[in-house]
Amino acid sequence: MTVVDIPPGTPTTERWLGGRFRLDERISLDDHVNGPCGSSWEARGLSLWKATDQLLSRSVTIYLLPGGPVPCAVADAVQAAAKVSDPRLATVYDTDFDQQCPYIVTEWTPGTHLEDLVLSGLPSPALAAAMIADAADAIAVAHRAARPHLRLTPRSLRWHPGCGLKITGLGLDAALCGLGAENPVAADTTALARMLYALLTGYWPGDEPTALPPAPRHKGQVCTPRQVRAGVPALLDAIACRGLRGQAADAPLRPQTPAGLALALNMVQRPSYQLEDAVPVVRPGRQRQAQRQAQRQAQRRQARHARARAGFRQRTTLLRPAV
Repeated sequence: MTVVDIPPGTPTTERWLGGRFRLDERISLDDHVNGPCGSSWEARGLSLWKATDQLLSRSVTIYLLPGGPVPCAVADAVQAAAKVSDPRLATVYDTDFDQQCPYIVTEWTPGTHLEDLVLSGLPSPALAAAMIADAADAIAVAHRAARPHLRLTPRSLRWHPGCGLKITGLGLDAALCGLGAENPVAADTTALARMLYALLTGYWPGDEPTALPPAPRHKGQVCTPRQVRAGVPALLDAIACRGLRGQAADAPLRPQTPAGLALALNMVQRPSYQLEDAVPVVRPGRQRQAQRQAQRQAQRRQARHARARAGFRQRTTLLRPAV
């Protein structure tokens, strides 16, 4: 594959696209990202790059496609994804379907894949619920625009402490793999429930090969999160199990949707977005003020408990039978 349009005076070691995008670093595509025929993306001629948009001075991601006509499914998926606007979905910036060197330019998404995040250490259950609630809400926005993802995997979600949650490959990854679904809404919701299960337990409950270990099973059924990891709240356990079984998470008679999953997960107490823990950060200059406030709150709780005990003793005395 040849990269064209090298501006005059540019070092020959630099590779350019369209005279605007400089290819900086090739991103490895994992072998487990396979199409329906078992051929990997790289074997089909696709390469993924981190590049620099020299016009706007920003980093971008470039899908460099094999030379020749671009499949209609891929072109339609790119056009549909470009019409969906949500800060949690990676944006499609530009395309060039020239047969010599077609490419797609999308938003660069820094951060850690959900897969690597789980392998490095599990977040708290409340934080896991908050992350998947945001992801489900973003996918619900895409579904309202009639654009399902259909290829949600642990590597589709990225987390960055400064940028938050990002979902990559909306519609595009599925089109490149030739994937579809009879019920796209249920397919995306089940994939989100699987990622919730992975964040809660560290295991992957699906059949797709990933770097995560497969979820333990009992009599052919995937064990529930509470059976795998201690401390998982019963509500989260029920939401994850219903999602894996294809049932609605917020009500038993409603259809399974990302919006319903987000609604159910929002019932769980949501912490601030911090991967280390859910404890609020206190600035050094306000530490003494926070300590005094905590002391006052503790004193008020003690006073309430004392009044409650005194009232209980009084009521007990009044209820004694007369002698």
